[in-house]
Amino acid sequence: MLMRQAIRQSLLLLVICGLFELFAGEILHQMVDGLLLPGIIVLVPALLGMKGNIETTLGSRLGSAAHMGLITKDDILNAEMRENILGSLFLTIVMSLLAGILAVVTCFLLGIDGVRPVAIILVSLFAGTLAGMSQAGITVGVIFVAFKRGYDPDNVTGPALATMGDLITIAYIALCVIAVKALGGVVGFV
Repeated sequence: MLMRQAIRQSLLLLVICGLFELFAGEILHQMVDGLLLPGIIVLVPALLGMKGNIETTLGSRLGSAAHMGLITKDDILNAEMRENILGSLFLTIVMSLLAGILAVVTCFLLGIDGVRPVAIILVSLFAGTLAGMSQAGITVGVIFVAFKRGYDPDNVTGPALATMGDLITIAYIALCVIAVKALGGVVGFV
């Protein structure tokens, strides 16, 4: 019975997530063709992994809180929810900064030419933070919809958040590269 319920609640979602992953791959392909700053490709796997881990963990924590009755349909934006979201946003900011610094160090160790440390760190910090804020909102939405439809949040949060995390993070990386290149051309660090 539980297996059938899990399949019913997540099979269509998994198919949709697969299609979204193809779209995320196409965005990444377009980035490679012209948007990249030297060395930014080193940053992409780090940010994707980081955002997927942080947001799916947030989804799991909120799902557990829902099972324990700490988050209810009537009081979904309570203190438990807010504390978890703020914790994930703090972790996102710190880890985005660290990912940018480590990407710069990796680029230098690999001998990648033309690396602009300030640009890579700014892209990492802004793309990671913006993606984290967007994904926190999506996480609340997914939990709310799961509650409303009577689904077990554990059956839908993992695949939905991991996929949306990839798509959103890649899109924000692309937008932040464009912004940093424009700003850097004016200020002189790109």
